[in-house]
Order: sequence, then structure tokens, then C-alpha cells
Amino acid sequence: METEADASILGRTFAGRLQAHEPVYFIYGSGTQAAKFQFSFKYKLADLGDKTSATTLNSLQLGYTERSLWDINAASSPFYDTSYMPELFWEWIKIPAKKQNDLSWNALQLGVKHESNGKGGANSRSVNTADLRSVFFVGPADGWRLVLVPEVLTYLGGAGDIAEYRGYGQLRGSLGKANGPLLAFTSTAGKGLDHRSVQLDMTYPVHVRFLDMSIFVLVQYFNGYGESLLSYNQKSESLRLGVALVR
Repeated sequence: METEADASILGRTFAGRLQAHEPVYFIYGSGTQAAKFQFSFKYKLADLGDKTSATTLNSLQLGYTERSLWDINAASSPFYDTSYMPELFWEWIKIPAKKQNDLSWNALQLGVKHESNGKGGANSRSVNTADLRSVFFVGPADGWRLVLVPEVLTYLGGAGDIAEYRGYGQLRGSLGKANGPLLAFTSTAGKGLDHRSVQLDMTYPVHVRFLDMSIFVLVQYFNGYGESLLSYNQKSESLRLGVALVR
């Protein structure tokens, strides 16, 4: 039975601190690695700004993302590769005005990130980076808007030739409506701009009445290098359909 002390501890530990981070989804398509899924969250370690501010948030965050490619159709349904991505970052957010129409600068993230696939021997992959990411809005927060998220990064040793294929930055963005369809993209070009990759995610909100829950139908297209960390230097193309809980 939960006591007042238990409730207080849970409130201090989780209430207002645990949030979604990157998209959360499960999708399925053709090919060897037919299934792909991802879950992600962030946990606020500390408030660094004015807690009474209604327009800006300033905090230190601990994030975790896990993404898997799953050979679900093969005998015993083995996982092809899984990326484990913990990160620590400072985050500043300016909440966009609901009725704005011009360009605004709305967020900045600076942090360090580790990514590995947990394998040993020749299949082991690992990379550490320091990342700087900014967020720009064009249009109102509650209507049709364009969001651009340029990111630059540097490698903190041990990356091997992964930098040749991933490069030193990426551009992400989305065009859509807050409560409607949304097309998101992620684009990289490699160190010499000769290993280009693009991922397109088209989502549409759907309300499941008998569960009283809202989800997103997701169509994802990928063309380029390194859909998984294991095959970072191999080019592939995939088209998958499924559902997302967070987009």
C-alpha cells in the first residue's frame, strides 16, 4: 500500500521530470530486417532557470534512446542490430507563440552522447560525440509550421571511419500541422559530402476510440548509409509502415 512518503518520493522523482525525447514507434516492411522499432525518453536532472517562467525552460537532461532492426521473419526471429544511446545534455527552450508567423529561434541543446551496439569482436561498434543542436520555427505552434533543426558534432575518439559515412552534422526538420499530418526528414552527407543519407517520416494522428488513445500512423522511407550502427558503411533502402506513439 502506498504511503504519503512513497507518494512524495515518486512525485520528486518522476512528476514533471520524465518526458518523451526522440520518436517512439514500431514499423514493418519488406527485406531482411523487416521490423524496426525505437523508444526514447529524457529525465530532467536539474532546473537551471527561472521556475516561474511561462515562456522559457532551462535544464540539465539525461536522455536514452534505443533503436533496433529485427529480422522478424527468419527462424527464431533474431535481432540484426540494436543501438543503445545514452546522452547528457543542457537544454534551453523558448516556447513558440501560438499565433506567430515569422522565423523564431526556439531551442538550443549542447551535450555528449555515447552510441554502441553491445556486440563483441568484429561486430562491435561504438562512437562518442559532442553535439550542438538548434531549433528554428516558421509559423504558429498550433497550426501549419516548418521546423528546422541543424546539428553539428565532433567525435571524442574511437570512431574509426564512421565519420567518413556520418560526417560532422545533420539537418533535421518537419513540415506539418500540430494536430494533423506531418512530414519529418533527417539528412546527412558524410565527411566528404559523398555518402548522402535521407530518412522521411510521414505521420498522421488517429484516435482509437475503444482504447481511448491517440496514436500516429507512420510511413518511413530510408535511403543511404548506416541505418544500423553495425552496417554504418553499407548503403540500403527501406520502406516500412506502422504506428508511432511519439513523433
